[in-house]
Amino acid sequence: MTAEYLTLLLADGRLPTGAHTQSAGVEPAFTHGMRLEQIPDYLTVRLRTVTETEAAAAVLARQLWLTSDVEGRRQSMLSVDRAWRARTLSDALREASDLLGRGYLRLAGAVWDVRTLSEPPTRVWCRAVVLGAVAGEAGLSAAETARVVAFDDVQTVVAAALKLVPFDPSQGVRWSVAAAGEVERLVQRVATLVSVSELPGRSSPLIEEWGQHHRTTERRLFRA
Repeated sequence: MTAEYLTLLLADGRLPTGAHTQSAGVEPAFTHGMRLEQIPDYLTVRLRTVTETEAAAAVLARQLWLTSDVEGRRQSMLSVDRAWRARTLSDALREASDLLGRGYLRLAGAVWDVRTLSEPPTRVWCRAVVLGAVAGEAGLSAAETARVVAFDDVQTVVAAALKLVPFDPSQGVRWSVAAAGEVERLVQRVATLVSVSELPGRSSPLIEEWGQHHRTTERRLFRA
């Protein structure tokens, strides 16, 4: 399989992860007054903050997965996981990422050798770490890894919005196309990172606050 094919596979919205359980914060955003026509602005904010941090963590995880020996891989992945958590203040967002990480790890184990992440002592990994390890095993470049994270986030937002506030699906396609420039700028910012100390800590207080409130909401379609 080529790297291009694998990139499409990992970004496939039909996988039992991502948009099946998560809305990338768009459900709580709607609950707190965001309007449908503000989706493009919402995508821009995410791509410049929480999504960039996640994409950077995935790039670093990929780099360390490829450059660490078998014995050192787990410690390398721990360093990225801890750094991402330190930069993600909302425990609701951390829990959502952990849920996705478990899902990706189950899927990845069917195709790639990522046993280092599932061997005892067992622990929960954020999605970025699992995705970075998979990217390393699959032969994806750093840029391709970052692009998968960013594209998945865009598609998750659009797919969730379509379920929550039905609209013409072609509008979602236009929003996705319009976000391409922001996606590529994100890729350029994080694709060259090689050290955990370089991991950006950009956050979005409103997205994190909305996520915290959403966790205790009883009437909801998505977990986060």
